[in-house]
Formats: sequence, C-alpha cells, structure tokens
Amino acid sequence: KGEEGDIVTRSIVCCKDGVALQMPPPPQPTPVKPKAALAAKKVAAPPDPRREAMMKALTISGASAGVLGMGAGCAGDAAMLANLGTFTLAGAAGYQVVWGVAHSLHTPLMSVTNAI
Repeated sequence: KGEEGDIVTRSIVCCKDGVALQMPPPPQPTPVKPKAALAAKKVAAPPDPRREAMMKALTISGASAGVLGMGAGCAGDAAMLANLGTFTLAGAAGYQVVWGVAHSLHTPLMSVTNAI
C-alpha cells in the first residue's frame, strides 16, 4: 500500500509478488513562476583601505595580547609554554592559508582534502 503513492518507489519496483507492475506516469513539470521586477541596485561605497588595515591591526594586536596573557599564566611550565607557542604559530599559519585560498580553488581543494 505504501508503494502506491510514492513515485520514486513505484519507478524502481518493477514487479510485486511475481506480477509486473505498470510504470507510473512521469511527473508533471513545475510551472514557471513569473519574474519579479528587478529593483535598482545600490552602488556600494568603495572599501576604505585605512579602515581595513586598522581592523587587521586591531585583530592581530588583540589576539597577540590574549596569547601573551595565556603565556604569562603558564610562565613556570616550560612544556606548556612551548605547546602554546606551537599552537599560536599553527593557528596563525592556518588562518593565512585558509583565507588566502582563491574562491575558484575552494571546491577542488576541499574535494582533495575530503578524499585524503
């Protein structure tokens, strides 16, 4: 009974209890929706290079201050300080690598990464 209403299942199942089943009719195409009138595009202001540089500098300064604060907390433990330094460098390198990938290379690189 459940196979009667599901077009996918009915298209796959060719016989039931040794009796050939009728193929279902193909699904009807979806009607085309009328296009809405296009609104006028807003002209975006060009990016301010000074503001972008300031935001990058503040982000890096804040992250560095946070790392230094964490380093001050583990000043007596040399192994922890070495691990923190390694983690910080790996994070900075990873950030630069990920954000440096061109948009057109993202999908091929991700497919190779997923394959690995």
